[in-house]
Amino acid sequence: MVVSLEKTIKDLKEIDEKIDKISKQWAVLKHEYRSSKDPILRSEIKEKWDKLQKNMKTLEKKRRGIIEKKNEIEFKNKWKGWK
Repeated sequence: MVVSLEKTIKDLKEIDEKIDKISKQWAVLKHEYRSSKDPILRSEIKEKWDKLQKNMKTLEKKRRGIIEKKNEIEFKNKWKGWK
């Protein structure tokens, strides 16, 4: 299956946007957690934090895979140009 460089770059940009979105949500949750003294609210925030952290790990894993694909495509294109 041939995957185009443009599609790979598009997928990479989408993953990067999702990672940025999660990072912003982390900042908000961090502020809420620090400003709250209520233990119940803090535990709910902690659960949200853990869920976001799990999503972030998944996205980072996908991002690494996409970067590897992109590098492979670029490498193959360079070799085609040299031949």
